[in-house]
Amino acid sequence: MSWPTWLPLREALRPLSPYGAPQVPAIAALNTNENPYAPSPALQKAITDAVAKVAADLNRYPDRDATILREKLAQYINEQSATKFSLDNIWAANGSNEIIQSIFLAFGQGPVLGFTPSYSMHPLIAKVTQVQWLNGSRREDFSLDIDSAISQIQRDKPTLTFITTPNNPTGSAVTIDEIEKIARLTSGLLIVDEAYAEFSEETSAVTLIKKYPHVVVIRTMSKAFAFAGVRLGYLVADPAVIDAMFLVRLPYHLSALTQ
Repeated sequence: MSWPTWLPLREALRPLSPYGAPQVPAIAALNTNENPYAPSPALQKAITDAVAKVAADLNRYPDRDATILREKLAQYINEQSATKFSLDNIWAANGSNEIIQSIFLAFGQGPVLGFTPSYSMHPLIAKVTQVQWLNGSRREDFSLDIDSAISQIQRDKPTLTFITTPNNPTGSAVTIDEIEKIARLTSGLLIVDEAYAEFSEETSAVTLIKKYPHVVVIRTMSKAFAFAGVRLGYLVADPAVIDAMFLVRLPYHLSALTQ
């Protein structure tokens, strides 16, 4: 884009174009991996009834800490992975993208490493938040060489390391044993993006958090739950990570309707 000379746009942003996937009428939007099936009529009615109750209080700010929502998300994770998390282990935001941005804002004081090709918003949000992004390498078939990944982490000493499993766009998964090996041999926060976890038979990395408190897991309601329009992402982490999220959150960032 060509920017006017009077606009004090940061130099790092000038060569960029806005992120966006084309939104065209289609039953299956493969470029955004949307679920093509609408909520069932029963669920639509339940949502409508819940919104009607919330609407009576829209003159008030929402629960700033999303307490009930975070408790319910913790309950879901515990049921799926036999864990014992509470709301103190959960942070929720407007889609997993805001989760990623909050992580960068709170912890992006050093280089950040991710193994590309992977989710394209990781390096883009890094640039927007003025964090140094390092492109890690994969095998020629795009699978992740764990020993090579560990060597790259130990060489570059990133503050944050991103692992996406199942990986977008390649679809390959990283096993729980491989993730634990990385967690055991590296420092800094290990961010495991599990946006597509419900489509995988692999054990979730949330099961590693108690032993490795530097493991942080990102999840979303947009994919398996066919709830992309509501914009709800969340992370599961040690309470110290959640406390840091409070430092960078915007006031009342999750609307009462979303909650």
